[in-house]
Parts: sequence; C-alpha cells; structure tokens
Amino acid sequence: MPMMGIHGRPKTDAGELRSRRVPIACGVWFTSTGRLIPLSVKWKDDEGFLRMLTGIRVITVEDKNYCGVPSTEYECEAEYCGARVHFHLLYYAVRREWKLLWNDAGSGTKPAN
Repeated sequence: MPMMGIHGRPKTDAGELRSRRVPIACGVWFTSTGRLIPLSVKWKDDEGFLRMLTGIRVITVEDKNYCGVPSTEYECEAEYCGARVHFHLLYYAVRREWKLLWNDAGSGTKPAN
C-alpha cells in the first residue's frame, strides 16, 4: 500500500539511491518565503583535503522520498576545476544534513569532465 501524503494523495517513493552520497557543509540563502537556495558547498575528498564549490546554479528542486526518508533534491550546476559540472544536492530536513551526488557517481574528489 502506498504511503499517504497530505489530503490523501499517494506519496511516491523514489526508491533507493545507488549513487555515492558525499557528506557536505552547505551555505544557503533563505528567501522571504522560506525557500532554501544552496550557494556553496564544502566537503573532504578521498585524501582528506577540503574542497569548495561556489557559484551554484539551481536547475530544479523536487521533494522526494528515498526508502521512505523525506528529502529535497536540488539539480545543480557550477564551475569546478575549470569545467562546468552537473550534480545533485540532497537535503534531509529531519536529520538536518546535506549530501552531494556527482552525476558520474565517482570519487569524492571531483566529477568526470
């Protein structure tokens, strides 16, 4: 039986994430209506170096459930290491944590160009 959302509408589950999720710190802007807009992220790469990505452009925002865990998924792009990269940010409001998903599901260091 599907989970029920507000007003009895079925709440769809997006399944299980198969990509590697990198824990991040995320700098955000709150709009006057309470929307979150990611501006920059920081994370530790596989060698333990701190990396930073700024100038994020949000393409789409979608509320999702992964295995029943509510989250907000931001499809984004930014310049990183001289190339335009495409990636996703996940915000888990209940746990108050952010995750970065590179589209190539590669290492925590940088995406494939």
